Amino acid sequence: MDSFGARLRRLRRAAGLTQEALAEKSGLSGQAVGALERGDRRFPHRATLDRLADALGLAGDDRDAFATAAARPTSPKPEPGVVPRELPGEVAAFTGRDAEIERVLACFEARPAAVVAVAGMAGIGKTALALHAGHRLARRFPDGSLHLDLRGHAADPPDPLDLLDRLIRELGGEPPTPLSLETASARFRSLLAAKRVLLVLDNARDAAHVAPLLPGGGGSGAIVTSRAALPDLPQAHQVLLDVLPEADALRLLAAEIGAERVAAEPAAARSVARLCGYLPLALHLAGARLATRPNWPVAHLAHRLDDERRRLDETGVRTSFELAFGRLAAGDPAAARAYPLLSLLDVSELSVAVAGRLLDAPERETEELLERLTDEHLLTTPAPGWYRLHDLLRLYAREHAERLTAAERAAAITRVVELCAAMAWRSMALVSAASHRHDWAAGRWAGGEVPATVDEVFGWLDAHQPHLVTVVRQAAATPGVPPEAIAAVGLGLFEYHRARARWRDAIRVDELALDLVDGVDRVAAATLRGDLGVAEAELVHGGEAPDFGRSHAHLRHSLADWEAIGDPRQLAGILNNLCFVFGLGEDLDAAIGFGERSLALNRSLGLRHVETLNLVNLGVLYGRQGDRERELKYATEAVAVAEDTGDLRGMAYGWMRIGLVHRDTGQHADAAGELRRSAGLWREAGVRLYEAMTLAELGRAHLGAGDHERAREVLTEALAMMREYGGEERAAAVRADLELVQRR
Repeated sequence: MDSFGARLRRLRRAAGLTQEALAEKSGLSGQAVGALERGDRRFPHRATLDRLADALGLAGDDRDAFATAAARPTSPKPEPGVVPRELPGEVAAFTGRDAEIERVLACFEARPAAVVAVAGMAGIGKTALALHAGHRLARRFPDGSLHLDLRGHAADPPDPLDLLDRLIRELGGEPPTPLSLETASARFRSLLAAKRVLLVLDNARDAAHVAPLLPGGGGSGAIVTSRAALPDLPQAHQVLLDVLPEADALRLLAAEIGAERVAAEPAAARSVARLCGYLPLALHLAGARLATRPNWPVAHLAHRLDDERRRLDETGVRTSFELAFGRLAAGDPAAARAYPLLSLLDVSELSVAVAGRLLDAPERETEELLERLTDEHLLTTPAPGWYRLHDLLRLYAREHAERLTAAERAAAITRVVELCAAMAWRSMALVSAASHRHDWAAGRWAGGEVPATVDEVFGWLDAHQPHLVTVVRQAAATPGVPPEAIAAVGLGLFEYHRARARWRDAIRVDELALDLVDGVDRVAAATLRGDLGVAEAELVHGGEAPDFGRSHAHLRHSLADWEAIGDPRQLAGILNNLCFVFGLGEDLDAAIGFGERSLALNRSLGLRHVETLNLVNLGVLYGRQGDRERELKYATEAVAVAEDTGDLRGMAYGWMRIGLVHRDTGQHADAAGELRRSAGLWREAGVRLYEAMTLAELGRAHLGAGDHERAREVLTEALAMMREYGGEERAAAVRADLELVQRR
């Protein structure tokens, strides 16, 4: 017997009509006629049938046969006394998900007629969890368990009317006449009201797709799964699935291949789990592959998965991702076009600000788009304003990103680099407004919405700290990204890196920037070499590098650069850096020589805002030579100059040195007040390392005064900060002081 679509096509052609002509004659759209002929719509409403029959000139038996071809087939009635138990069998290796299963069961414990919506990305194990929970709940529903695959992401999902017709007959009822979605859904709810039936409705497209199939109360419940979040199902409890923890992922792999193979190659098994993104579908398919290849070492599969070019195929998740992305492209083409751009950066998470630069869109519009992608479970949101692509989804998105032109990729990454540069130079403007490096920037990296305070901009940089090195590294490797924008990030971050003691990050960023501008921009290169010299010295001082060789080489090269350039202000600055760095070592005479040259040059130029550090550095050096009187004189003068110029860090440094002189000469009460004042100023300036160092010295002052309780409190606070900012050697020294306090 002809399908309705085939019969309609044959009758149209016999009447000599095109699809467009039939559409016009019947008052339907050409799209509707095409859908009927293709079979996309198999059961048209009666009014549509009458219009088509009139347009085709059908009457009598021909008209009846036409209507019969469009009639919805009837499902057989169940055998009397047979309770439907339609749930498919569970997956063989269901593992983990204890908390999620307990949440589902608890919902039905509280209310048997519950509706639970289980959502998550493709391959996350929604169906497996729904079936596992369904089998555990089945005994609570004596009138049966029904299962429907709604195929919401398929090209030809089943018609809800067909599904309702089947469900009504399964429950022993008759579909209503006339049949419509509203009348059939109402009849279905009426039949369920007197029964206790569990529905497992798998693969819903959205809330509208599944809503007509849900019970309306009584004793029946439902578990719905969907790749999209279903917050607009008001009666549903929401359960969101994430990837498996590593331990559960390894248990799932062991269930597939045998615990002995996992135990024999634990590192390789962890690599397989990680490279599968801890995604249950990928783990199941990878495990099945190993299970059917018993002579393969687990490490062999791990090696194959390590190849990004074929990981999607090796894990078997490509088809699921293609379906998810196809649905996105059909329903939200703007999001589908944007999605590949989000994969360009090698970072695990993206802020709205960074994503907005990748997409070249305002932040509000960007956040709305990211939220839509999150609802489709193509992103997750680990914290407000932050979004994450699953590792395997990132690989899939990158395949689409390969269709971008080189210019489009370079433009997107450049926009992110410029954002990082703007924030870096905002921190420089707030912390060191008088810095000579602002001459190089010339205001190029200002503009846009930027934080108003040091705490705000440092907070932004703290949150994006994992991005900064990655962005510079990728930008340096991307043709078309302007080198000066990359250099701007390194040059602008100097005060932030110093305040947070992120010296290794500073070295990574500055080395990449220097490679790009060396021989091209003399000023930028000279400044970056000086910054590298300071960073390398700080690593030596913190016990993280063996000697000052690299530091001295960078600084002497920078000194030669500035002498050649002929900028006396910058020359004074590099001389002061040489004073500081040589002072960290044992060559005190050389350090003092550099410092006095810098101080004289700054004073001749009238640069009082730079004079403060000269005075502090020299005071420290004279103190180390045993001249404490001169150290106190220089530190006191440094405080006066800093107060006159409004230099918070200069004041903090000066008071710190004054406090240390007084502590070391037995004036513990004076020292405690001065060191406490210094710590507060460091905190206000956002310089966490020196705040921690000053607190450690304050604790030692309390210890010297015999106030062990205060010493313990302050040293405990200092140790917590030192672990984060100070390096192991400094932390060990504070730890030793704490142990001394506790022994007393």
